[in-house]
This record gives sequence, C-alpha cells and structure tokens, in this order.
Amino acid sequence: MPEEVKKQDEAKKTPEALERPTNCMKCNKRLKRKAWYYKNNGYYCSKGCWQQAVKAAAAKKEKKA
Repeated sequence: MPEEVKKQDEAKKTPEALERPTNCMKCNKRLKRKAWYYKNNGYYCSKGCWQQAVKAAAAKKEKKA
C-alpha cells in the first residue's frame, strides 16, 4: 500500500517552473519588464547590454590568447 501512495504523490507533482531572473548580467539592473532579452544563456535588460557583454567577452578572450 505505501507504494501506491508514492505513485499518486509523484503523479500530482507539476514540473518546476523556470525561476525569473532578477538582474541584468551586464549592468545588474533589475529586470522588471515582462520581456527579457535572452541570449547565450544569459538574461539582459536590453540589446545594448548584450552587445557590451559580447564585446567584453571577446576582448577578454583576445587578451588571453
């Protein structure tokens, strides 16, 4: 009987929702808009912040090489 209870509990569970990001990865501004700019596994407040992050990453990579 305990096995049946476990199976019922597993069926009731819903898939976990993705957590809402709180801050832009570049400028650390609070993301309060409904739409976020998501690119390369990161959330940004605008396209400009994303472009700055790309440039900074490229400069860092170039400096390393």
